[in-house]
Amino acid sequence: MPDTASRGTQYRVNLLGYGHAFIEHNLVVAASKPAKHPPVIRNGTSADIETLVTILADGFASDPMLNWVIPPVKLYRDYFRLLLQEVYLPRGMVHLENNGNAAALWLPPEERFQMAPRRSLLKLVLRLLMTDGLRGLRRMREQGAVFTRQQPTEPHYYLQFLSCRSANQGQGIGSALLDHGTRICDERGVPAYLESSNSKNVPLYERFGFEVIASETVGRAGPTVWFMWRECQ
Repeated sequence: MPDTASRGTQYRVNLLGYGHAFIEHNLVVAASKPAKHPPVIRNGTSADIETLVTILADGFASDPMLNWVIPPVKLYRDYFRLLLQEVYLPRGMVHLENNGNAAALWLPPEERFQMAPRRSLLKLVLRLLMTDGLRGLRRMREQGAVFTRQQPTEPHYYLQFLSCRSANQGQGIGSALLDHGTRICDERGVPAYLESSNSKNVPLYERFGFEVIASETVGRAGPTVWFMWRECQ
């Protein structure tokens, strides 16, 4: 079982000097329909950025945590585009279903989710302030405190986002992405970690070896999050 340690207010993600990534997974487990052909998973590149943005914005349009922290869904495309440009494509592990229906974003053990306060980041935070006031920033801090406190200190691969287009859920694509990513973890002998704010997805992760190590509700009436760890297999 991994160790977790409180890091106080030193959150791993720096959004205008504070805050945390919105680390979620939106698969919505449903009765799987047999696919005509097994999903093909490949590495995503900068040429795929608009496809990746569309997948993530569509899949997370009704995500409990992201809706709670950033209520304006209209910001999601710019939000995910920024994260892809600044974090995942240059430093992460991006997996894309070959037909552009689902994607997974990982960070390897040696990387941290950090962004410099560039103009694009400041602009996005300003738009959040204009549409949701200080509430969004307050919730960002609350979420950051919980996620930082729960994250294990042991080196691990971090599955931060796993999303499937709403029209393609229940077809086994999310399972194919999980299989692809966890195989890499096993080949490299490194554990994996994720958080989920959708209880319906927890059984899927358990089928791939993840175990719930903690759960916690964010804020006074925010979403409940399940923190999950997977040892090498």
